[in-house]
Amino acid sequence: MLAEINTLLTRIEATHGVRIVYAVESGSRAWGFASPDSDYDIRFIFIRQAESYLSVQEGLESIDMPLEGELDAGGWDIRKAARLLGKSNGALVEWLHSPIVYRNENGFRERWQSMACEIFSPRASSDHYRGLAKQMVLGKLRNERVRAKDYLYALRAVLAAKWISESHSIPPVPFAELFATASLGVQSLIPELLDHKARTAESERMERLPELDAFLHEFLESTTTLPQGSANFSSLDRLLRSEIRSPVKLLQPADFTLERIRQPDLLLLDSVAGSHAYGTAVKGSDEDRRGVFVAPRSFIGGLDAIEQVADERNDQVYYELGHFVALLLKNNPNALELLAMPEDCIRYRHPLFDLLDPSIFLSKLCARTFGEYAMGQIRKARGLNKKIVNPQPEKRLALLDFCHVPQGQGSVPVLEWLSDRNLDPRKCGLTSVQHAAGMFAIYHDPDASYRGLVSPKDPDALIFSSVPKEAEPIGWMQFSHDAFRAHCKAHREYWEWVSQRNEERYTNNAQHGRGYDSKNLLHTIRLLDMASEIAREGVLRIRRPNRDYLLRVRSGEFEYENLVSQAEFQLLEIIASFENSNLQDQPDRERVNRLLVSLRETF
Repeated sequence: MLAEINTLLTRIEATHGVRIVYAVESGSRAWGFASPDSDYDIRFIFIRQAESYLSVQEGLESIDMPLEGELDAGGWDIRKAARLLGKSNGALVEWLHSPIVYRNENGFRERWQSMACEIFSPRASSDHYRGLAKQMVLGKLRNERVRAKDYLYALRAVLAAKWISESHSIPPVPFAELFATASLGVQSLIPELLDHKARTAESERMERLPELDAFLHEFLESTTTLPQGSANFSSLDRLLRSEIRSPVKLLQPADFTLERIRQPDLLLLDSVAGSHAYGTAVKGSDEDRRGVFVAPRSFIGGLDAIEQVADERNDQVYYELGHFVALLLKNNPNALELLAMPEDCIRYRHPLFDLLDPSIFLSKLCARTFGEYAMGQIRKARGLNKKIVNPQPEKRLALLDFCHVPQGQGSVPVLEWLSDRNLDPRKCGLTSVQHAAGMFAIYHDPDASYRGLVSPKDPDALIFSSVPKEAEPIGWMQFSHDAFRAHCKAHREYWEWVSQRNEERYTNNAQHGRGYDSKNLLHTIRLLDMASEIAREGVLRIRRPNRDYLLRVRSGEFEYENLVSQAEFQLLEIIASFENSNLQDQPDRERVNRLLVSLRETF
């Protein structure tokens, strides 16, 4: 529905020559009690060409579209909206606070919400809701059997009016936030009303509720005196002029956040990827998100560029359309998967995305891209074992742990050697030994001002002393500098891995004890199977039919060497299958380029 709504808004802009700067859901869906057959009440504010506001002729003030399926759209020109804002028009104020927002150009909503609060008239707003309640109670709620919808509309209007009376502030749009202003007896009736409306058609009728009738009539018979408030027309004029004159803000690279690129004006595809798409998810599996967005023309035509937006762990990755198509051109497996995601994994798909048909891109390049990716998973599977079976101590070893003194036919740690001789390391000095890399002379003199062995400013560096020419070394120390650096690197990488690892995945690998990351092997088999299907059938099959077997691989049921042999043999078969397939050698670059340009222009 988001795709359909965005398409409709774009068509309205093109048909009427306007720019829709704000669009929201109004009515029961925004209030939180839609029926199964409720329409989508789309309300918007638009701006005409700036010159039209200086014309002697009246311009277009409102747009009311005929009902299209479930979509009921209508909107006001920004000058009409500003006039109504000055009167604290109830409908407009609700639009500005709707919880369901389809468009909000350059912070429009926040500016207008601030103005709505500044000039709010409790009396005008209360009169609006009292009028709605009276219309419902004296009109549609006069029959012996009534609709739950009419009860809820009347009750919401009364509760909003009571909110204004008690707080002199703008009432919340969601019905659930107004409950507190109702009597306890009425509050107990609300869940049943909401349930009735949520599971029945809007036209279905129900028995009257005497306690609710009494509550509604009692409120309508009551009176209250509220402040009028005053519309600051100078502020409204400034707001209106700034909206009409303000240019569209150009997006900067930093503006492309995950939240921003998921907005309908940029989003082309949003899907759940990974194990949920393959059908291999188990309890505790993460939900990876993959998608495609379109950077606006104003950004693409400038100096900046963007390829993708992702979170720190790459669990959520969204490709910019140009980069995505470039990956498709290379038959990148991750990109190709998005062209055939299972329907139950699609969170949003713009109709234009369907133009990216897999047949345009699938080629014999898949033999290499899928094969290399698969064999890369094998290398990762064995590589992770180094960390699993070689854990690093929580505290890193010190530099002097890698310093030894020759003794007999072997050597002993320098600190142990000094301790055996009751020598204080802080009263020792070092000098390098010419033509003997890594070897140092040790000196000791309780009365001399030697500097010790390790720099006080940098514990990872030795320190050297000035030694008299006649001084004799008490021993010789060898420093394994390369071993120390390797330890530091391994320690850092290990604890970074610990901080980022998936604990469920790590526990699974440790339990089966096969010495490899079984999830990587699962992906190896999956990728090779997909490559075989592409070569033989020319199809992308994301949801895997051999789920049970893949889960056995993940559980570590098979020996690593057997799986590697199977993968290597299958890869040879795949290469032969692609050589004999009818697939194109590689995608038609010119055709793909035309498609990309067309997609950008149409979007």
